[in-house]
Order: sequence, then structure tokens, then C-alpha cells
Amino acid sequence: MTKQTKKTKQNAKTQAKPTEKKLTEKKPTTKKPTTNKPTTMTTKPSAETAAAASDDKRAMRDAMRDAVAAIKPFARTRRASRLAGTVVRSPALAGAKLVLAYRAMADEIDVDEIVRTLAARGVRVAFPMIDDAGKLHALEVAARDPLARELWTTDRFGIAAPRTDAAGVRRVLARDLDAVIVPGRAFDARGARLGRGKGFYDRLIAKLRPDARRATMGVGFREQLVDCVPEAEHDRRLAFVAVEGRLIRAAR
Repeated sequence: MTKQTKKTKQNAKTQAKPTEKKLTEKKPTTKKPTTNKPTTMTTKPSAETAAAASDDKRAMRDAMRDAVAAIKPFARTRRASRLAGTVVRSPALAGAKLVLAYRAMADEIDVDEIVRTLAARGVRVAFPMIDDAGKLHALEVAARDPLARELWTTDRFGIAAPRTDAAGVRRVLARDLDAVIVPGRAFDARGARLGRGKGFYDRLIAKLRPDARRATMGVGFREQLVDCVPEAEHDRRLAFVAVEGRLIRAAR
């Protein structure tokens, strides 16, 4: 190889180096993708969404009212007795020492048999009472028969409530309760509950101990078990749903 050829090749390499350096300096830059934080769980529902849920609830309440009204009186008694057998054997009440029950209104399933069974077992039973300020309180009725007529009156809503001046009736706090039996207009398998729209039970459930919240049970007729209950931000789900002979552990 001649000296001239070597010199030509060296000049070619020298001229190529800046080009190679220039190319390496122009590395493609990629922008980091922007990620939008999900807003479905952190933002409050819009006014339109809340209004739609309210309309859905109203329609479902109307449908449930008609469905329950169509159940004949003799069938209600029989089906309430079947419900009692399901509830008193449920894990929600296992080991419970103080249970909040209720006195049924005309459009609710009766739980008097459940109350008497619990009392016969030595379980303390309390009942809801709405005061003049619209707040729900739990009143324990410590008696051999908690449903004895002389222990009861009717509140301003027309609902049976323990007499606050009767012997053996005393107020208990939400944190004292071990389990709660909850009426409702409709329930679903997730534990969602449709009430009457006042939020009494939602506020009560929020005050329960964590173990007591795991022992909340909605009860109703089988017609009141639906595919999906419309929910609002303040609604509280239940741990169990019992409809006559069927007990559902709510999906979490």
C-alpha cells in the first residue's frame, strides 16, 4: 500500500468522525406519557348523576311498595317465620350479646319471632327510636318479653317505639351493638340497601365498631332482592342479606 493511499484513508476517517459524533448526539428523545389520575372514586358525583340516582331510587321504591303490597297476609306470616329460621342461625348473630332489631311497619317483613327467639337465648335486644330532632337512637328493652304491649308506644312517624319511661328501657350507643338487623325497601347481593331516603341506618352503621359492621344484616321478602340497588355517596352497604330461606354474604 502506498503512502498516498494511507494518507487518503486517514483523511477519510478524520472527516467521518464529526459525522458519527453528530449522529450520536442526535439521539431520539421520547416524552414521558402523561397519566391522568382516575377521578371516579375521588370526585363527587355531578348534579346530573346524583339526580339520576335519586330518580332511580324513587322508581325502585315505588316498585317495591307495589310488590310487597301484593303479598297476601297469610303468606307474609309464613314467610316471616321462614326468615326467622334463616336469621337466627346466621353467622352474623353468632356470639352477639346485644342486637338491634326493629318493629315492622305495614310494608316491612315482620321480625317479632326473631326478637323473641333472641330474648329466649339470653341475647339483649334493642330497637330504633327517632327523636323530635330526627335522630335515631337505640333503646334496649330488658324484659322477659321485649315485645310486651305495656313497653311500647307510637312515635310521631307512626312507628312502634319503646316507651322511654318504661322499666327496663334504656339507651345504648352504636358502639355497644354487636349486630344490626336492618329493614329496607330493596337489597342486592353486594349488600347495597335502599331505605326510605332519610339516611337513619346509614348514619348508624357508620358509627358501629368494625366487627359489628361485619354483622349487619338486611332482611326482606324475596321480591325485595334485586339485581342492583342504585347508590349515593353516603349509602352504607351491609355484610349480609337474608330473604326468607336464603342468606347471602355480601360481595366485597
